Amino acid sequence: MKLGMFMHPIHDFKRGYHTLLNEDMEVIKCADEVGFDEVWLGEHFALPSEPIQSPLMLMAALIPQTKRIQLCAGVLCLPYQHPAIVAGQVAQFDHMAKGRFMMGIGPGATPPDFEMFKLLDKNRMEMVEESIDCIHYIWTHDPPYKWQGKHWQFEIKDNVMPDIGVGTMGKPYQTPYPPVMIPAMSPNSSSVRLAARRDWTFISANFVPDGVAMGHWKDYCDERKKIGKTPDGSKWRCGRTLLITETDAEAEAYLKTPKNALWWYFHYIVTLMKYGGFHHLLKTDPSMPDDEVTEEYCIRTMVHAGSPKTVAKKIAAFRDQSGPFETLIVSHHDWVPKPLWRRHMELIPSELMPRLRAEIGWKDAAE
Repeated sequence: MKLGMFMHPIHDFKRGYHTLLNEDMEVIKCADEVGFDEVWLGEHFALPSEPIQSPLMLMAALIPQTKRIQLCAGVLCLPYQHPAIVAGQVAQFDHMAKGRFMMGIGPGATPPDFEMFKLLDKNRMEMVEESIDCIHYIWTHDPPYKWQGKHWQFEIKDNVMPDIGVGTMGKPYQTPYPPVMIPAMSPNSSSVRLAARRDWTFISANFVPDGVAMGHWKDYCDERKKIGKTPDGSKWRCGRTLLITETDAEAEAYLKTPKNALWWYFHYIVTLMKYGGFHHLLKTDPSMPDDEVTEEYCIRTMVHAGSPKTVAKKIAAFRDQSGPFETLIVSHHDWVPKPLWRRHMELIPSELMPRLRAEIGWKDAAE
């Protein structure tokens, strides 16, 4: 079983843009040092609390500062720009990273970005599919190029001089192109079903109840069955919100601290999802009143907290019910206080994961 980290990243923006950018880079370097296999970094524009406008740019700076961790876009919001721009930039990054890259894609999820890019009334999932098809077309063809889609068009036919390298788009380091991932957060997820049809990886969001994540494996299996394909647990990355401390008491005490990092995280999630009318996705019971969807409720129902032994048993029990995901994705939060969250990151690969592998009978589990 592999281990990843998903960095939206969601921060308390009042801590300062410069501080947050540098902290995010430090977190990724730490993840590489302590043994995480991959890190996923989000893309947002008009959101100071999610301050990464270019995950590729930030991760490019980290290529020489990390040794083994996969640097993954989580996600590139494809409706925001022309597919040819994405194709060119991703191909370059994949070469710079020597294939240490996976390409998360999505429709975006934030109203101010939709307003800015005039996407409020657009079918953004349709745009995602067309964009990735166009990108893959670019990467698997030589000029002349011609793409005539519903949302984008381009061609290069008159200005092609292959002998001197004019008119040809760059291809990625990985052949034929980097693996594709799409995130999922809703019940009966169309994203999961799309991933099943296209043989993509999908990540279940960490900020939804366990029951929603459990349903994603069923959705995936149902769609694979429809097309006559076998479900593959390696394609499922399951996100969960964890707090790992030396003892259960330490975790319990931290969660009682007023406005701690997890409280801020869910304060942002709850506020934004209520504003967008998506807070029903946070409910363990669809009939529960809206005013009961609070930060404390989310922490109580969505956070697996405690010692490595305690949390390993919780995650193993969850996996027994949900399905055979082969990568656990841990969410990232503000490093406040830094010693606690740094130790949390150290304990996950060194203490939690060996116990989890043993709990589920993984073939390479530690004795």
